[in-house]
Amino acid sequence: MGKYVSVRGWLECDENTVNEVKKIRDDFTASSNQGLLDEDKLALYQSGWTFPDRQMNWTAYVFYGADIREYHLDFMKKQLSEMANIQDITGYFLIDDHDGDYHLCWQIYENKVFESEQENIVFNK
Repeated sequence: MGKYVSVRGWLECDENTVNEVKKIRDDFTASSNQGLLDEDKLALYQSGWTFPDRQMNWTAYVFYGADIREYHLDFMKKQLSEMANIQDITGYFLIDDHDGDYHLCWQIYENKVFESEQENIVFNK
């Protein structure tokens, strides 16, 4: 059956890169799943993305929040790794569970996803 983990965080973009993030999300929803999730579960997990209607000032924030099955973390990390390849994008995601087994942070900068324990967060250093 598996347990659930909470994944929540954001990407910091500009007006142009928000559309690139949407495209990657849409591509993963349409074809990049490669059998990792059934269609209903995929649609449910992808609905956790929230995009701004318009950019306010100089930064656009794209948020994600959902409780997903532990064994689908690889799908989320793979999707974020694709998004990390977008020029000048940064991000910060917390992953944990109610049992205390997970206290992870995925930080996106320098076109990579860096995983650390939450107590070792070095985002935007």
